[in-house]
Amino acid sequence: MTSVKFVIADVFTRERFGGNQLAVFTNAAGLDSDTMQKIALEMNYSETTFLLPPESGGDLRVRIFTPARELPFAGHPLVGSGFVVAAEGMKQAQGGVTSVALETGVGPIQVEIDSRGHTTMTQPVPSVRGTFADLGRLARALSLEENDLDASHPVEAVYNGLTVLVAPIRTRAAVERISIDSRALAQISRETGGETVLAFTRETVDPKNHVHCRVFAPAAGVMEDAATGSANGPLGFYLVRHRLVEAEPVTRIISEQGYEMNRPSILQVEVHVDQATGNVIGVRVGGGVIITARGELYLS
Repeated sequence: MTSVKFVIADVFTRERFGGNQLAVFTNAAGLDSDTMQKIALEMNYSETTFLLPPESGGDLRVRIFTPARELPFAGHPLVGSGFVVAAEGMKQAQGGVTSVALETGVGPIQVEIDSRGHTTMTQPVPSVRGTFADLGRLARALSLEENDLDASHPVEAVYNGLTVLVAPIRTRAAVERISIDSRALAQISRETGGETVLAFTRETVDPKNHVHCRVFAPAAGVMEDAATGSANGPLGFYLVRHRLVEAEPVTRIISEQGYEMNRPSILQVEVHVDQATGNVIGVRVGGGVIITARGELYLS
């Protein structure tokens, strides 16, 4: 009987059964793309990852699948996979920190796991790919009124390996009311080149946090995501770019997500700013990770 082993982790949480679930297949050598896609559909989490021998100098190569398609890059899958590599002893710590270089479809991504288990990934520096001006259409796709969107700041498509459409919303009550029209939102995503749509407000559940957000990815087969590292990095970039937070050499932002899904998640975003130019020169996203299960999936 042929089988492959996996680890299930909750990512961007320190509370069991919070955060975003991830299945990590720790030795996927020999699996073809079709089998990986079938496994991801079987697991039915927003993403499933497969660890493979490196090809270009990293520690491991990682492939990332939603239930519907493969992604070149994603946030919680890389944070969670890096943590699993350390927890399973696949890479040894040095000086209290385990540093894991993961080869992805957008190049090598560095993930660091400290002695407390806090795990941080360094992301590609974001860039703006355009704006979406039809607020009425976006509001309808979110089942909101147009005046629920904060028109004082743009809806921007921001790219960091994936493109996220960042949409400012006036109130947390409006964010909580969102009920997506998946077909309409997927069409807007396709028009903007976006994989995900992030709706955020500065009204938070916990007053020590900076933003409250929800993330939707119907174009990738994920109706809602509980914690999205790849989208929160661009959100931090957006907040600094539009001066919605005070920019510092390292601007630290705490984002809360997943509350509407009963999967509370906390993402800690660092935005590094060149003080001479005001330009963003680096983005890191991190948080807690908890292993919740280990298992074996039978292929034949």
